[in-house]
Amino acid sequence: MTSIRLTAGSLLFAMIFALFPLNWIQADSTFTDTSGYKYEESIEFLADRGIVVGYDDGRFGPDDVLNRVEMLKILMEQDFDDSENLLLNCFDDISTQWFAKYVCKAEQEGIVEGYEGNVFRPSQDISMAEGLKIAIEYFELETLQNQDDKWFEPYVDFAHENNLFSKYAYLPNKNMTRGEMAFLVHQLIIDAEGTQALQNGRQNWSAGCGQMPPATAPNTSVVDGVERSYITEIPSDYSENEPKKIIFAMHGRTNSNAQVQGYYKVEEAAGNAAIMVYPSGLPTNSSPRNWADGGDSASKLRDYAFFDQLLEEFSNNYCIDLDEVYVVGHSLGAWFTNSLACFRGDVIRGVGTIGGSTSVGECAGPVATMIWHNPNDRLAAFSGGELARDQYLRQNQCSNDTISVEPAGGNCVEYQGCYDEAPLVWCPHNVDTAWGGAYYPHTWPNFAGSEIWGFFESL
Repeated sequence: MTSIRLTAGSLLFAMIFALFPLNWIQADSTFTDTSGYKYEESIEFLADRGIVVGYDDGRFGPDDVLNRVEMLKILMEQDFDDSENLLLNCFDDISTQWFAKYVCKAEQEGIVEGYEGNVFRPSQDISMAEGLKIAIEYFELETLQNQDDKWFEPYVDFAHENNLFSKYAYLPNKNMTRGEMAFLVHQLIIDAEGTQALQNGRQNWSAGCGQMPPATAPNTSVVDGVERSYITEIPSDYSENEPKKIIFAMHGRTNSNAQVQGYYKVEEAAGNAAIMVYPSGLPTNSSPRNWADGGDSASKLRDYAFFDQLLEEFSNNYCIDLDEVYVVGHSLGAWFTNSLACFRGDVIRGVGTIGGSTSVGECAGPVATMIWHNPNDRLAAFSGGELARDQYLRQNQCSNDTISVEPAGGNCVEYQGCYDEAPLVWCPHNVDTAWGGAYYPHTWPNFAGSEIWGFFESL
């Protein structure tokens, strides 16, 4: 790491007027909308130092987004020398604007670049990749770049390796929020002050690491006032000092969680490498079961909250690698898994699904994906599998180009051009019989569990 030319002290006053409108008022302590927010500590750290202020109604707006000029001015305001003779025509769309001096100074120093047509687009919302690049370049922090890297990869890798933001948790073009900005600036300030150095290579381990686990594995939780059940399998060699993968296995409409534990065979393939959780949809003890209530929107299926709570509880009680959260599902469980992978793409590393569709929406992050579907399936139409595949194509930023890959029992292809951490493998399989020999093209093939686990292990 190289020296930082902008001190934390200079940041303290730079940001007060850099980011926030003059009609905002300073909050005394906690904002009305940040209690329990994941970056609450960082927001309060900046508020305590007078760096950030809230809206007139007491909110901070942690999920509001920044634009390119706001982020740039935060970093450059107090370090800027007005006596410096700068050409202010570096981009065609900023030469007469008040912020031209900041943009041109940043362009001269290689901190920012423009777009085709010699424009900067100052009011454009800033992406996570752009925000990281600007901050890392301005503070002259060292990154590693390979010849074949996309432009944003060194900055995303830096953030991941220093436990700032996981590169698995967002698409690079996702807008950076005020909460994320607060966390980033907080970490850079404490690094600059020497109170806590950035930890290169630090792992994304859960809060349960280093703590004694429950005496018995949990099997119930209360979600929105309803007791929910699940099956838990903890590896025999579990240690609170060694993080494990965690895999959630979602059943279909007619089979229970106990039944899919018997035939998915992912647990068997994983051995002691993963904690397995088999949630039960509602109703628990009868069919048909479901993961949503009638009328739920795609972004708010009922049991997203069930997944969220289980992940939080297991993270607090067991040592889990939070970069290794996986979900598998069959039939209706595949539909729920594919939907969950879109709307919880910021926490799920990878999924494996068989014979399911999806609920389409704006996805939260990239997810490594293996999809199996039989073209002869009449219980879950093959077009539904294609719908899920096409959503992952968009979600993982893949092209339509493919190469053949050879898992057992499928005519599989891997799509090219995907986000590097989110491959997409599509397998139209030809297994038309259930394990007992009856014609059932909606089956979970007997090799699927080991193939899905092998896919997870390859990431």
